[in-house]
Amino acid sequence: MGILERDPDATATTLERWLATRNDVTDPTVGDVAIPGSTGWSNETIFFEASWHGPEGQRDERLVARIAPSDYRVFPDDTFHRQYTVMRALAEHTDVPMATTHWFEHDDSWFGQPFWVMDRVDGDIPADAPPYAGEGWLAEASEAQQARAWWSGIDAMARIHRVSVDALDLPSGTFPPADDQLDAALDHYERFLTWAEEGEPHESARASLDHLRATRPAPSAAGPSLVWGDARLSNLIYRDFEVITVLDWEMCGIGDPRLDLGWWIFADDALTTGSGHVRLPGFPSAEETAAGWADRTGRSADDLSWFVLLGGLRFTVIMLRMGKLLHGMGFVPADFARDNLISQAMEQRLATRSATDLPHR
Repeated sequence: MGILERDPDATATTLERWLATRNDVTDPTVGDVAIPGSTGWSNETIFFEASWHGPEGQRDERLVARIAPSDYRVFPDDTFHRQYTVMRALAEHTDVPMATTHWFEHDDSWFGQPFWVMDRVDGDIPADAPPYAGEGWLAEASEAQQARAWWSGIDAMARIHRVSVDALDLPSGTFPPADDQLDAALDHYERFLTWAEEGEPHESARASLDHLRATRPAPSAAGPSLVWGDARLSNLIYRDFEVITVLDWEMCGIGDPRLDLGWWIFADDALTTGSGHVRLPGFPSAEETAAGWADRTGRSADDLSWFVLLGGLRFTVIMLRMGKLLHGMGFVPADFARDNLISQAMEQRLATRSATDLPHR
């Protein structure tokens, strides 16, 4: 569903004029502009092809422009430049599979918001709608290929968690400081929840938050790491069932890497069995996944159910905000924001933990 509209010809002209202002770019031309129908949530996406003359001769590139969101803002904080900074550092200094980033433009006179330009990577992406468990290339694959895709995703996640943050040489202030990373995560999503509620409390989200605070585990003995944030299959580009690019860094941070592991497991469960599909037979269990992640990172995956519930809370808060935006545009009924497959999956996780878990800090 599209929420933003741009004229492709006018967009091509603007990109041409902008490219002409870049160092080492002469005589640029832009064509084949395409704007995906779902663009405009965490950023607006524009695909295009560009040619120009540079110091090494003729360049012919397939590129992507990411434009910061404006009217339809899902997240309360502006992390747009942080995304670019982290993606560029990962591409330059690590073995995390990343697309090459080229330029960041702060001047909002070109498209109304800042934007960056990066390489376009061709490959297969597991779909959210319809869910990858129901149809598409992953559902049609063999069990061995499904397992290969799953573990390649865990490998990519583990590479992120093994990154030396100091080696990234990020600018000072890229991430806010925190004495306790888990408390900071809970505080952040409480602020996000309050902002998204708009004065009308989301009872099950509040109950989950209270439970998470009461049962918060001890911080990781291995200390914090880089956290991807939106760690799920649908944010990976595959080729031959191997990850070639990690996407979507708007929720990245420094924290407990089990945040990513819990989000990954919650998202797969909610978007497959939670949407009425049978989980793909080649996918390992949550316990097997946690053990594989621990082997790859050298970290403990203890207290996994706490982090899965936190993943559910985080996803529910995002759906609350998105549901309100979608309702305002006439796409969904008003109650969708508070009652959807994500919030239902969170409530099921809360009920299970509430029946068995005691505080264990």
